[in-house]
Amino acid sequence: MTNKINLYVDDLRDCPEGFVVARTYYEAIDILESNSVAILTLDHDLGEDVNGVELTGMTW
Repeated sequence: MTNKINLYVDDLRDCPEGFVVARTYYEAIDILESNSVAILTLDHDLGEDVNGVELTGMTW
């Protein structure tokens, strides 16, 4: 049986209890690629990438 995590993606807010936090778009992608997720919360504004492109919870 695979354990699932709850993932909270937000660059500023405190992480709720029972969640793993990803502070950047890239950190979230790494966590998603290596874990099964039960609950996923996405902040809309996640800063900019190295080229100045805005990254959001809708970016992929």
